[in-house]
Parts: sequence; structure tokens; C-alpha cells
Amino acid sequence: MDFYCPPSLQGVLDALGSVYRALRAWKFYPKGHPSRKSSIKQAHAALLQLLDGNNLSLSCGRSCFSYPDGELIKDVTRMSASLSYELFIRRVQKITFLADLYQEDLLELLRILSIPPEAIQKAGGMDKLMAERGIRTIWANEFDLSIIRGRRRDVESKGVTPLGVDELEDSAMIEELEKPLPQTAELSPEDELQALLAKLDTVQDEDVYLMLVRQAITCADALKARHELTPLLPLAKLLAAHAADAGRSENLIECARFGVEQLAMGEEFISFLFDRMEDTDGVSREFILEILTAAGAAALTLAVEKMGSIENMAVRKALSTLIVRLGEPAVPALLAMLEDNRWYIVRSLSTILGDIGSPAAVSGLQKCTLHTDIRVGKEAIRSLAKIGGKEAETAIISILRTKETSLLPQAITSLGGMKSKKALGDLMHIIHSEDMFLTTLPLKTNALAAISLIGDQQATPYLVNLLEKRHLIARSRWEQFKIAVALCLGKLGDPQALPVLRKMARISGDLGRACAEAADLIERTGGGTHGGA
Repeated sequence: MDFYCPPSLQGVLDALGSVYRALRAWKFYPKGHPSRKSSIKQAHAALLQLLDGNNLSLSCGRSCFSYPDGELIKDVTRMSASLSYELFIRRVQKITFLADLYQEDLLELLRILSIPPEAIQKAGGMDKLMAERGIRTIWANEFDLSIIRGRRRDVESKGVTPLGVDELEDSAMIEELEKPLPQTAELSPEDELQALLAKLDTVQDEDVYLMLVRQAITCADALKARHELTPLLPLAKLLAAHAADAGRSENLIECARFGVEQLAMGEEFISFLFDRMEDTDGVSREFILEILTAAGAAALTLAVEKMGSIENMAVRKALSTLIVRLGEPAVPALLAMLEDNRWYIVRSLSTILGDIGSPAAVSGLQKCTLHTDIRVGKEAIRSLAKIGGKEAETAIISILRTKETSLLPQAITSLGGMKSKKALGDLMHIIHSEDMFLTTLPLKTNALAAISLIGDQQATPYLVNLLEKRHLIARSRWEQFKIAVALCLGKLGDPQALPVLRKMARISGDLGRACAEAADLIERTGGGTHGGA
């Protein structure tokens, strides 16, 4: 049986992540809250786009989804991985989304996932509950489409279908509106938020905590609507601290993290935080890091935008450092932003990816070496060198074989810094390439410097031959070249070069002195201390 594998890994992660966000919104917000309805609609649209007329089957593991053939869907952002875990602990080992996925089926699945695992098992398991509630386009623990079609006919014959999100939420909203309002003194959103903070700081009961966070976010939304953002700082700090507190329960941490994400929605509050980074009474960078960590890709995108829009170098550097400290979880979002049409944004992203050092960034950075702006290409090469490894090394070596000469100096320098023995042949090709008038002297000199750093004495006999050659044209340039060759031989430390170096040392002028110094260096170090064949 053939299985559908979507063309884009990021598309899979985005769609499954949107389903998990909808699940959290469903559990977090009270009945009738508009965010519940909007999150379901967004998740359904994302899944339909991913399916693209195909059926999608996934295996559900404790730490991530995988395709039926065993290929893991790695997700460092935790969103899709968390959805897989929610299914896994409810004994769903397989899940199949059909091409004609109904929005009400997705909603009903999320409502079932909001039920504790033990209650689901007492009710007969996920398969039984999903069938009883009329879900027709999502199937648990089954990949075989012929079996699924038969079961779907059985479900449809019973005439039970889930309620749509509009029906469910609108009726819930009516119920909420009909409830009598509590007779309490009316407080301003800011005063109410202050009272909630005092309770949030001490409560450990999960249900009470959830209720308090809901109320706090409602107050925050009212303040954001009035553009009064300063009162939100204590709430953001408290929730970020709770989200990072390993001593709290998973549910409390998840609720706090979701609260921070809600605060970060929209540009205004995150931009407000970034603007205050350099104020004497502003927020600490540690706190901004907590916000970025808890708020995810939305805050990360704004941080990158902020870097591109401000001239304050200190703030730009601070933002870059914060993003780097997020590490591997930030990489997928950063890679997605490499498509930006502003060269300075792409260059900054390339720098950050290099500082993070994730091998997952190699492919994206290699594409950046082809950028129309050479400054981006150079930065991408530097970042590939920072990441290191075989793939990054091969990517940089490939630049030596292209006709894009403007990037060659940076590629050569980076390969020297990486001590890439794999690049030795290509570097020697550059040194030996025909050039009667030696117009490429700087490039050849760079290649020699790289070979010195690599320290591979296999180059010695070829370099010695170059040193002995005579040239009638462009003598001054060729002398400069031979001085660089002698310097390289001295650093390689290979005693095989001594006879020729001593002979050439008798020549008067700079070349003779360079050969004498190279020979002295080899003899002083005893030979062979700078790398072997």
C-alpha cells in the first residue's frame, strides 16, 4: 500500500502544530470564547491544505509522529510532538486523516482529546468513542483504507454526526450570556489584574490556576485594546517564570506557557518589550528570552523584524544573542524566514544560524550562498564553517568549483579555518591554474594560506616544484607568489622541502630571505610537527 508523504516537512509541522494549538485553545478558553472557534477553523484549513486531496496516515509515538514506513517527523518546536504524545497516552498508535476531512470531525476529535486518558479507556477507548460520536473522516489505529471505508459506511448509516463549531460555540455563548452576572464591585482591568496576580503567584490547584489565567488574559486583552501595556509586564514575567519552573506540574507549565503565547499575540506587546530593552527601567534580557521561549515563532519573527528596523547596534546585538540562546528550537522558524527579500535580514539570519550551529541549517545556508547580494553569500559561508561537519564542508568546497569567483576568497579562508583536508585537491588546483600574468595572485596566496592551516604535507612536492619554476613575464608578481609558497612550506614543516629551500636561500632579495626563514623554521621545529600525509 502506498502512503502519502507531503512534499514539505515544514508544512506537516505547521499543520499538526495548528491542530495542537487548537486543542490547547479548546481546553484553555471558556465556552463561547471566539479564540476556540477561530483556532478550529485555522487548524482545519491548514490540514486541508496539507492533505491536498490525499489521505494522510501517521504513527503516533511518545516523542513524535512518524510516517507508516518508519520515517520520523522530527519537531524541535514541540507542537506536533505534543499532539503525538496526547494521542499516544490515549492508546492511539495510528491516525489517518481522510482527504475530505470535515471540520466538525476535527473539532470532535479535539473534544475527545480533552477527556483524561483514564476516562477514555473506561468508555471503551478512542476508536469506540470516535465512532459513537459520528467522526467519519479521522480514524484511530487503522491505516487500511478498505477497512476504513467499511467502518465509515457503518458510522454514516447510524445518522450520528458531530456538531459544527458554529452550532456548538454559539449555543454555548447563549448559555454563558444567560447566566446572571456575579454581584461584585466593578474593578478596572488593571486593578483586577493586580488582584489576579496575587492569587496566581501562590495557587497550585490546576483548575483554579486555569481559571485565574483565563481571567488574567481577559484583563490583558482589555488593556491591549486600550494600548495600556505597562500593566502587562508583571503578568508576563510571572507566567514566563511559571512556564520555566520544572518543579510545577505539566498542566500548570502548559497553561502558563499558553498564557504567555496569548500575551505575545499581535505585534504591539512584543514590540513594546523590545523597545524597552535599553531603558534603565526596562525589562531584563533574561526576561525577554523567557518570553521568546514561551511565545514561540510569533515572537521570534518579531525579534528578527526588530533587528532589521532599528539602528541601535546594541539592541540589534542583544536581540541576535537572545535568538541564538533559544538554540535548536528556533531553527525551523529562522529557516522559513530565509526567503525574505531584504538582503540584510537574510544576512542576519545566516549569522544567527551559524552561531546556533545546527546541522539542520546547512541546506538553507547553502541556498544563501547563491543569493544575489554577495554579502549574504559570504556570511552564509562563514556560518557553514561555524557549523562544520561533512555536509557543511562539502557545501563550501562546491563553491570552489563554480564560476562565482567573488565568493572564492571567503570559501578558501573558511576551509583553511576548518582544516579541511578534503579541500586540498581543489585548493591545489587553484594554485596551479594557468595564469601567465598572475592576475589571480591574491586568490593563489589565499589558497596557500589555507593549505598552511590545513597542515597536510601531501602538498609539499607540488609546492617545491612551483618554487623551482622560472618565469620571464610578470617577474615581480611571481616572486611574491614564490615568497608565499616558501612561507607555506615553512609552516607545513616537511623536511622534504629543505634541499630546495636551502638552495633558493642563496638568492638575493626578499625571496631568498623567505626561503631561508622557511628552512630555519622547519629545522627549528624538527620537521613533521605541522601535520602529516
